[in-house]
Order: sequence, then C-alpha cells, then structure tokens
Amino acid sequence: MKFDVWKDILEYARWAPSPHNIQAWKFRLVSDDEAVLLYDPTRLLPGTDPTGRFTAAGFGILLETMAIAAAPHGLDLESKYLGVPLDPSKSENTPFATLKLVPRDPAKPEPFDRQLILDRRTSRLPYDDRPVSPAVLERLAKVAADFDHVLEFSTDKTEVDWVVGLNADTMFYDMTDPIARNEVGGWIRFSKAEARRKADGLAAYAMLFPGLLMRLFVRANFLFRIPGIAQLSRRLYTNSMKGTRTVAWISGCFDTPEGWDRAGRMLARLWLAMTAEGVYLHPFGSVITNVKAHARMDERFYKADRKEPLWLLVRLGHSDVPPQAHRLTVDQLLVD
Repeated sequence: MKFDVWKDILEYARWAPSPHNIQAWKFRLVSDDEAVLLYDPTRLLPGTDPTGRFTAAGFGILLETMAIAAAPHGLDLESKYLGVPLDPSKSENTPFATLKLVPRDPAKPEPFDRQLILDRRTSRLPYDDRPVSPAVLERLAKVAADFDHVLEFSTDKTEVDWVVGLNADTMFYDMTDPIARNEVGGWIRFSKAEARRKADGLAAYAMLFPGLLMRLFVRANFLFRIPGIAQLSRRLYTNSMKGTRTVAWISGCFDTPEGWDRAGRMLARLWLAMTAEGVYLHPFGSVITNVKAHARMDERFYKADRKEPLWLLVRLGHSDVPPQAHRLTVDQLLVD
C-alpha cells in the first residue's frame, strides 16, 4: 500500500501549530483508510504544561487540520481518543487515538480552502497600527461561539498596552523560574542553522530577538538582573510588538480532555478564519501557563457572569508576512 492519501493529508497537517512548536505527534499508517496517532513523550512539556492540557489542545488543532486537508479527496476524518494521558515518563511513542478516513457528507461542504493551512502564520513582528475591523472581530467571535467558546476583544489603547506589558513581564517571570527557563529554553533555536536542522521549536529570528541575547537570557539569566540590562532587554522585546492595536482573550471549557480537544478544534478554525481575513495572531501562551501572570490577567478581565475560565490571550493585527517556522517532514512523523 502506498498510503498516498494519508501522506497528502499529512503534508498539510504537519504545519499545524503546537505549543513552542514541539510537534509531539507521530503516525502509524495501518491501511488506506486507517491510522494510529501516537504521542512522542520526549516532546512533552511536563514543567510548564504538567497536565498536558495545552499539548492536548494542540492535538485537537492537528485533527481538525487533518479533516480540512482531507476535504478535497471527498473524505472526512473520524478520530477516537484512547483515553490515555500524555505521560512524559513513557519510554516510547505511545498510541493516543485511532484515525479513520470516511466519505464526507456532501450536505456539509468544508468552508475552508486547505491552502489556508499553508498560508497560516504566527506573527511576532511589529504590527502596522491598524486595529482589526469590528466586522472581522464579530466573524471571529462567531467561529468561537460555534464551539461554545467566547472570544472577547479590545482596541482600547490602555487595555492593549496593559496586555502587551503583561506579556513582556511574563517573559521575565518565566526566565527567573528555573523550571520554566530550562524547559522553554530547551525549545529555543538560537540560530537559523539550528532551527533548520532540528525543524522544530521557537526560532529566535522569528521572534526578532538576537540569538546570542536569547542564549544569554536562558543560560546566564543572572546578567538580566543587573540594573539597566533588564530594562534594556524588556524594551527590545516590547518594541517587537509595536503597532499592536487589538488584543483578544478566549474563555470556554478547558478542564477535561474533551474540552481540550474541542478548544483546539475551535482554535484551528479560528486561526484559518483570521488567515482568510489577512489577520495575524500572536498567542501569549506564557501568560496562561505562568501562575502569577494568569492571576493578573484574571483580575484585569474579571466578569461576574463569565461561566468558563480564560485559557488564551492574544494580540491580533496586520503585519508583513512573517517567516514560517520549520516543521518535521512527513517521513520523520511516520513510524513503522
């Protein structure tokens, strides 16, 4: 069997985003319509994502991306989780879900062109001072609502500046915490050659931060507690987010494996809807995973009638086309 359809789908799915670009997934192709999704325990985040909820949401993004990529073949993707936790203590790739390609219901055509999967980017570049239009924001809120999540947003300068400042503060919160610093630092690719060779992780060049400075920030963090150096590095980081005029936050069920999957599927479609509108997204994931930063966010955006927790904070806007992060090849994702 050549598995041509599976490989075609995976050529798109491998571009699905994941926390820190860890790409914790592997695939075992069983037949032309059946496969097994596995997780790679060496690519989990036990320090900053101990429950695996954000990594699990990333699997939800992946599976929704695969379903969209299958549409031109007249197919849809059925997936069934195996009920196993994401366990970093495992010594080998571990089955996580079974996958099956099935005929697509002609009454439910796929609204997204799968080219959007390839066009999608995370933009950590400066934005161009234009707020996202209210009409686009309402369309995005509708995508979230379709999955029972709530997308709220603000173009108020005071609010935007506060969010950008919180994200900058969180960088220092994480880098002074040895657990977060070592884990996140292990996924930073300090040079273009390293990013290309490993085909994963957070590329320094994509974050507009000099690789040498980031290496020092991770491995000689004490230098950044010297008066003046901390302020200078924070200013450099904040300047990379200049021109931001819109921020948004998402709330919804995020406390069960089913909730993590649904949140990820929603985010997959939300991100493609943004791509179709020419809008870029920069997720402030560390604000969510850092306890101190998350508490500040909850206090700032507190609403008595909010029924579900805030689980994502982002900036939105328009920028130059950002560099595309490297990805593992299909052959690297396949296991026997």
